[in-house]
Amino acid sequence: MSPSPWMTLSEGAAYEKRGTRWLRNEAKAGRVRHALVGGRKELYFRREWLDEHLESMAQPVIVLRRRAS
Repeated sequence: MSPSPWMTLSEGAAYEKRGTRWLRNEAKAGRVRHALVGGRKELYFRREWLDEHLESMAQPVIVLRRRAS
């Protein structure tokens, strides 16, 4: 049996190295794709959705090379 592609809120927060409250707020604001499941509307995420979210937040870094003396 293969592992489930779905992550709970706490698993997703651990994957992004953030808190559950932060990830819940990102989901409610529509900045990260998620699924609401069940009567309690539990949040579930897929790894690729979290990867897309992390990449959308990434800031490009410019590395300046020093001239050889």
